[in-house]
Amino acid sequence: MSRPDLGSLTPGATVSVSGAARTVTAGNPNLDPFRAKAYDLSFEWYYQPEALISVAFFKKDVESFVQTLSTNTAFSGNPFGIPDSVAVAACGSASGCSPSANWTFSTPVNTPGGKLTGYEVSFQQPFKFLPGPLANTGVLLNYTHVDSSIQYLNSAGAVVATNDLTGLSRKSYNATLYYEDAKISARVSAAYRAGYLTKVPGQETGTAYDGTNETLNVDASFAYTLNDHLKITAEGVNLTDEFQDQFNGAQNLVSFYHHTGREFIFGVRYTY
Repeated sequence: MSRPDLGSLTPGATVSVSGAARTVTAGNPNLDPFRAKAYDLSFEWYYQPEALISVAFFKKDVESFVQTLSTNTAFSGNPFGIPDSVAVAACGSASGCSPSANWTFSTPVNTPGGKLTGYEVSFQQPFKFLPGPLANTGVLLNYTHVDSSIQYLNSAGAVVATNDLTGLSRKSYNATLYYEDAKISARVSAAYRAGYLTKVPGQETGTAYDGTNETLNVDASFAYTLNDHLKITAEGVNLTDEFQDQFNGAQNLVSFYHHTGREFIFGVRYTY
């Protein structure tokens, strides 16, 4: 069991106007906690020093889930009982903005929940059996697969869809190749995450869901210790130059395409 965040539980509301977007976001102090029964089973084999093979199985029966519901209606007679004067104050000089115009009202509610099952496989192996400097290398591997089935509500509060848990990829993996000795520390890591849903039903009317497409990020780091006090470091982030690609609906219509680019960081660390 875990409590919703304080922002979801607040009895207040935020009214905002940005261009043609008119929104009201309110908390729900009557929200129940997230509740789930969890079952876990794992096997671990440490077959040599610093080496590991592990397999873990898990199942969660989610009894109470929190979903944000949104409705579009005139501010006058809104479901939160906010007076029209608040809309007038928020509108300011915005064109076409008034209590009689349509606003988007959002609030978190409890849903019936659903089920989640999956497994995780991990492998860790130092290559100390290799000759020369290669004996200082090693690999870390991890793979996770999850199937989920969560019930989602429409704006009227009725179950309208059963789909994956939002924010959760069905599969993901991480792989790291490293080198470690008394002077040098270097590693290259790849992290893959399959596409996942962000909102069910979708933000746009008539769409089943919104989501984010798959990503593969590669990072690298290097550190060289000159002496007991001085260390030189270098790091590369997002070497694959991945974009954040969000979509709307089963047709995979682009709704947000954000590019952060690659990042390179160099540093010198002195300790005394």
